[in-house]
Amino acid sequence: MVDQSLLVLNNKKLVIKTLETVLERKIVLDPNINLKDEGLDSLKTIELIVSLEEEFDIQIDDEDLIIDNFLTIGKMFNLLIEKYGIKL
Repeated sequence: MVDQSLLVLNNKKLVIKTLETVLERKIVLDPNINLKDEGLDSLKTIELIVSLEEEFDIQIDDEDLIIDNFLTIGKMFNLLIEKYGIKL
């Protein structure tokens, strides 16, 4: 049986690692950090979305492809948890 707390921790690390890869810099795990201020522009947002879809084997719906869902780590986590059932 998989320890749920370990799964959650690994998933959080995977999201942060994916974000750091896209932004090419370290990110502090603060749910309120504005990712636009950290360098997340429209092209990097697309790269982030594609990477998250690949990492978690999901397809993010077109209606969820709005910048507001990816503006902060907290909003991104909420989308992945509530809409796609990712344990974070």
